[in-house]
Amino acid sequence: QSATAQAESPPRRKERPWQAASFVEMSKTGSGADLRKFMEKRLDLKLTANRHVVGVLRGYDQFMNIVLDNTVEIVSPTEKNEIGMVVIRGKLF
Repeated sequence: QSATAQAESPPRRKERPWQAASFVEMSKTGSGADLRKFMEKRLDLKLTANRHVVGVLRGYDQFMNIVLDNTVEIVSPTEKNEIGMVVIRGKLF
């Protein structure tokens, strides 16, 4: 019974819909994520360097550059900065 318990994977964190969709679509097509279904929806993004932003998706391109509007940077649970419209640079794979 202990061998079975060791073989089981640890419980997974609940993924956000945008994360799951972007990774699934990128792996299927190889041409970048299809974010059309998230246009005009509020996204909660974790970026590099432990940055966290929340905003409404207004646009994106094949390099995963994205445009967010009404964006708020979450610095800590008690500190938030309203930063408005931003472009978050993607990268070329």
